[in-house]
Amino acid sequence: MGEGTTKFVLGATVGAVGGFAAGAFAATPTARSARRSVLGGLDVSARFLGRTIARAVDGLGSVLESGYTRVRGRERYLEHEIEELRDQITRLEQRID
Repeated sequence: MGEGTTKFVLGATVGAVGGFAAGAFAATPTARSARRSVLGGLDVSARFLGRTIARAVDGLGSVLESGYTRVRGRERYLEHEIEELRDQITRLEQRID
């Protein structure tokens, strides 16, 4: 066998034996308890992360809404000012005529 093939067979054998050992370990009561603890911790972490992301998105929505309201308020103010200027122009044109 070539050197690459030997390394592959050796790696596959070690992987299989390691997997077997991990499988046997995972079947023990201690491993099951540890696995439950880890999964429970992951569940709590996932919930916390989900709530944190939800709050951040909600906060971002509030900021965007506030910014939009401010911009829209300025637009309305400017539209009002433009309308007043048009009225003034109309009055001035009528004076000239």
